[in-house]
This record gives sequence, C-alpha cells and structure tokens, in this order.
Amino acid sequence: MMRRLVRVLLAFILMLLVSFGLLEILLRLTAPGLGGQIGLVARTITTGSPYSEAWTPAWRENRDHYYTLRPGLTDVLQYGSPSVAFRLTTAKLWDDGLPPDEGIGFRNPPVDYGVDVVVVGDSFGFCFTEQADCWVNRLSAANNWGAVNLSTPVTGSLSHGKFLADFGVPLQPPLVIWQFFGNDFNDDYALLSWRGDIDRLPGDVSASVGEVQAAGGNWFSQNLVSIAILELLTTGSWGGLPGEDPAFVAQHQATYPDGSPFLFAKPYELAALDMSRDVNQYGIDTTRQALTEAKALVEGWGGRLVVVVIPTREEVYSGITSNFLTPETLNLLGGPRRSLADLCVELALDCYDPTDVLYDLAVTSPPLYYADDMHLNAAGNAALADLLSAWLADLPESNDTP
Repeated sequence: MMRRLVRVLLAFILMLLVSFGLLEILLRLTAPGLGGQIGLVARTITTGSPYSEAWTPAWRENRDHYYTLRPGLTDVLQYGSPSVAFRLTTAKLWDDGLPPDEGIGFRNPPVDYGVDVVVVGDSFGFCFTEQADCWVNRLSAANNWGAVNLSTPVTGSLSHGKFLADFGVPLQPPLVIWQFFGNDFNDDYALLSWRGDIDRLPGDVSASVGEVQAAGGNWFSQNLVSIAILELLTTGSWGGLPGEDPAFVAQHQATYPDGSPFLFAKPYELAALDMSRDVNQYGIDTTRQALTEAKALVEGWGGRLVVVVIPTREEVYSGITSNFLTPETLNLLGGPRRSLADLCVELALDCYDPTDVLYDLAVTSPPLYYADDMHLNAAGNAALADLLSAWLADLPESNDTP
C-alpha cells in the first residue's frame, strides 16, 4: 500500500514537472512577442534584452552637451524605452566641414528654408513619437512656420543654451521656444560631474539606482519565464531587470480613464525631480545662468524667448495617482516646476505651464502619456501643440512673433 502511494506521488510530481517544463517552453516561444510588461520580461530572460528588435541608440556622448544625435540617419528604429518605439531620421543643419558621420545631427532636415522658430529642449522636445506626431512639427504646421528643432534626449539647461548659441545665432529666428522638464536641473549636474568639472555631490541619483538594484529577483525569477511572469502578475513588478533598469520600473499600476494600463512612479523620476537633493538644487543656478544668457542672446537679435514646461504624468493624472501616492510625493514631483516658475518671475520670462489644462483634458481625452513611459504620446503631443499655439497667440505683442 505504501509503495503504491509513493509511486502515485512520484508519478504526480513527474507529471507536474513535465507540465511545468512544457509551459516554460511554450512561454519562451510565445511570450517574447507579446506587448507590455509580459513581453518585456520574457524578452529579457530569453534574449538578454527587453527590446523587440536589435537597435543602436542614435545618441552618443558629447563633452559639451552630455549627449548629441548622430547625423545622417535615415528611418532607423529607436526605442525611448522598451515599450516605446519610433523611427528616426537625422541630419546636419548645414555643412560643418566634418565627415558625414561626425559632428552633431538633429531631428530636422538641413536648413534651406526660412526659419520662424527654433526649439531647444530634451527628449520631450525631441519627442518619442513619429516625427509628424511631435508637438514641434504640429505647432509649426498649424501656424505655417519654418521650424528648427534642436531638442536632444538626455540634455539639460546648459546644453540647451549652448545649442542655441551655436546653432540658433546663425538663424536668428523671431521666436525661440525653450522646453523644460523637471529632470533638466539634474541633467546639468550630471553633465558637469560626468566631465569632471565638479565633484559628485551627496544624493547623486546613481546611489538611488544602486539601492533599487540590490533588491533584484532570485535565480528562478531571473531565469524562468513562467516564474517571472507569475511574479509580475502577483506583485505588479519583476525584480530581474539587469543594470540600471530597475530604476525605471513603475512602483504602481492603475488604468487611464479609457481603461488602458497606466504604470507610474518610477524610482528614477522620484529621485531626479526631488528638489531636496543637492544634485537637483545644483541645477537651479545653472539654469538661471543659461536662461539669462539665452534671453540676452535672443533679444539681442530682436527675437523673443518663451519657455514651455512639461509636467509629469503623475501630476496630470493626479486624480488617479493620488489614490496610490502620498500628497508629499505628488508635491515632490512638482518641485522642479515651481522652481522654474520662480526663475520665470525673477528673469521676467514668458513661461507656459499647461499642467492645469492638461489635468482637465486628461479626464475626457485618450491617454496623453504612454502606458509605461514618462513621455507624451501622439495624443499628448497634439494637445500640447494646440495649447501652446493658443497661448502664443494670446501673448502681448504676439503679432511680432512669426
């Protein structure tokens, strides 16, 4: 009797192991092709990369700017994050005397047309969308303006000021739009510390990234797709991401008003936008310097400088995120915007912060941001273009702008 019971038990265990093995094989074959977090997890385990296709980043390190775009790219695949892909074409604005693959490229054709507006900014001005969907292109098309977009990912205020000085001065447009996002303060610190101009300060974001890494998943969740997906489904996150990726894993999951997924509150943003950190406070003075010089430069050729501020999605969708985040956390995310608003008053700048209007739009509109990425999607870019166009038209003396 006992032997029979043992045989039945062993047969049952063997059946479970075989079933588990077949499930693992099935998931390894099918799950990497899925979208969302499940596909990301499966691709990371099976291929070592969370991305659906192999790609080469278009941005590379540059001492003056931290990062710049490679010139001469044509319709190449790029990822803003594992869940956000787009095609990219870059060019030099004019002949710089360097080989075609050297120098600085922009998401803009060579300038052989009249220029009415120049835009400087980071990835929110560059846009993690198809180019036609970018707010810069929509704004210029709606107003029949010739636009030059100097925006480049992973750059801050110091870089934006130098882009304007190097590439805006030869163009001298009547309007310059300076796009700001909350991590620009931190990007200034990152640029100067990276190139050795300043010592690293307490509260460096990299320390926070390290703390997140230490909490990575166990061997089973890092190597078995079935276990990793089970962890994802039961906890809402997966601890097996390599390198610095855990800093970009959302801590909370909800749904947008239309019912689509909304993953938010990533450790990187909570660190890079926290104005209690010295590394972020550092960027206030550098941004003050950059904006002061930019205003003098633009007004010197008779142009006008305006600033547009991009809010976080946690703020725009605070009707949702406030159910998960404390008031202190939401207030933290708005810290850079308030610091920038103070600079706008101090420097007598025309600044547009669409947070409140986007908050109202978010209730009834399709999602304005991606599901698992901090950037505006195509709908968000369209909304920003419309709002900014109306704001510019209402500015005093707006008839003197293009």
